[in-house]
Amino acid sequence: MQLTRSLLIWFLIGAMMILAFNMFGTKQISDSKVSFTDFMTMVNEKKVVEATVRGEELTAITEDGKKVETVIPQGYSKLYDILSENGVQVKVVSTENSSWLMTLLISWLPILLFIGLWIFMMRQMSGGPNRAFSFAKSKGKLYLEERPNVKLDDVAGMDEVKEEVKEIIEYLKDPSRYQKLGGRAPKGILLYGDPGVGKTLLAKAIAGEANVPFISISGSDFVEMFVGVGAARVRDLFETAKKHAPCLIFIDEIDAVGRARTGVGFGGGHDEREQTLNQLLVELDGFDTNEGIIVIAATNRPDILDPALLRPGRFDRQISVPKPDVKGRYEILKVHVKKKNIPLAEDVDLMTIAKGTPGFSGADLANLVNEAALLAARRKKEKVGMQELEDALDRIMMGLERKGMAITPKEKEKIAYHEVGHALVGVMLEEADPLHKVSIIPRGMALGVTVNLPEEDRHLYSKKDLMARILQLFGGRAAEEVFYGKDGITTGAENDLMRATELAYRIVAAWGMSDEIGPIHVPTNRSGSIFMGGQGIEISEETARKIDEEVNKILRESYQKAKNIIETYKDAVIAVVQLLLDKETITCEEMFAILKEYGVPVLNRCRKFENVNVITDSSAPDVPGAELPTVA
Repeated sequence: MQLTRSLLIWFLIGAMMILAFNMFGTKQISDSKVSFTDFMTMVNEKKVVEATVRGEELTAITEDGKKVETVIPQGYSKLYDILSENGVQVKVVSTENSSWLMTLLISWLPILLFIGLWIFMMRQMSGGPNRAFSFAKSKGKLYLEERPNVKLDDVAGMDEVKEEVKEIIEYLKDPSRYQKLGGRAPKGILLYGDPGVGKTLLAKAIAGEANVPFISISGSDFVEMFVGVGAARVRDLFETAKKHAPCLIFIDEIDAVGRARTGVGFGGGHDEREQTLNQLLVELDGFDTNEGIIVIAATNRPDILDPALLRPGRFDRQISVPKPDVKGRYEILKVHVKKKNIPLAEDVDLMTIAKGTPGFSGADLANLVNEAALLAARRKKEKVGMQELEDALDRIMMGLERKGMAITPKEKEKIAYHEVGHALVGVMLEEADPLHKVSIIPRGMALGVTVNLPEEDRHLYSKKDLMARILQLFGGRAAEEVFYGKDGITTGAENDLMRATELAYRIVAAWGMSDEIGPIHVPTNRSGSIFMGGQGIEISEETARKIDEEVNKILRESYQKAKNIIETYKDAVIAVVQLLLDKETITCEEMFAILKEYGVPVLNRCRKFENVNVITDSSAPDVPGAELPTVA
């Protein structure tokens, strides 16, 4: 809106200047002044065709089309008779309406244009954050009457975190109750966690519950190409907050400005970002919570923040916002379904979906619900059913189905053997997650996928669990070698090998699970970066060699075990592959029925779903943790 007004003002000023130029410039160029005697001579010689009289001024047009101008002597009454006798057409124009307008334009227009331009420039220099010259103004958005209407009830899946922030809300509502006892609320609260877990939503809920003004700004809004601008914006931000106290300041992605200061060579003391950080540190020390100002910051990278920013007295309280557990995911799904007024079919069980989506953040679940609603609308259904939710999850995790992708029968057969190899090795391992389905329909970057469903959220993994993952990852490559020989193996196992190697290195060097190497932790980042959590750890060449040997041993033994399983039950694999080629997607129950016919002693179980968390063959390796499913 402000930009539109500025453009309109500039347009009007330009239009008036062009108009004035045309009025005066054209007149000076086109008019030709002559004496009255010369004019009368032209009239007597019958060279004048038309004359226009405007007061004492006379403008005439000659027979050759030229325009001449003269002034009529005062009291010369014979002019009209002479013009009439010589055949000149005479027009008389009144001067009562035009004289004052011309006087105004000639005398005052330049002055008015100058004054208007000066006022406009002054407003630009002293205006809001979107003005052309307001570099030092903070870009924070101030919400007063239109403050966020989000409440804590709208924030699900983080009950412990909500308990932490409730006292902040109580303090903003009634600070005197705490001040009587000599207590003070934390000056700053740092919310950190993975992207999409709800840090920004929680900050809005705090402001909404406390019913106080809310100032929202991003860390990147402080940094500019002009030296000193970031520090000036920090000062302006806190000055604005003091004017509207009690209030809440929310700085999103604070790592953009609060990154740890390093030594010489990595952004010196005159770096603009460092000056901005220094000013932020000063401002956080420069006010007392009795003023009613509380700062909330959010980041995905707490490990790179400057220690001075995190010390008590600045960000006193640091709260981890984790990904939700099963109960949290269920509550989040209910909130999104209710908030978007999504009608659900009778077969939908949100708890089943919550159990089948370990590792999903609040944003992931919101996207899942939205995709399911779009699919239902596309299929012209009145309600969102379980099938739409399952298809939406497959689409989110694996990409769109590419049924029209041209795959030769030979390639399709190799893909089928590869995926059945994953599935067979998995069902032969008790520690592996239960199988859900096997598909050779291309999705996203993957040509096929084997899906396993964890029965519950897991937070700790034993060596047996991790070795089972490596074995299942090798199942695809092992099947290719068993049925096509070493010369027939394909590039389809690239992602499997990458993830298996990463897991093996972590087993040996990160989690101390190797008897040969012992309880040791060595950074497994092999990119050569000198930063590993702020420190570089040097190891001897002998230790590095032993680690490589132990990793190689684990990988070779696991691959041989997977190969032995495939060779032992070749006939069963062939039968499952034939069914998979016919149907393109088979369920766990269908595969187990064939394995039972061939007498395969299955050690794993088959869990019927309804939906799963999937990582396809093309996905990057993940760190085992609460959100890590068994995949292939």
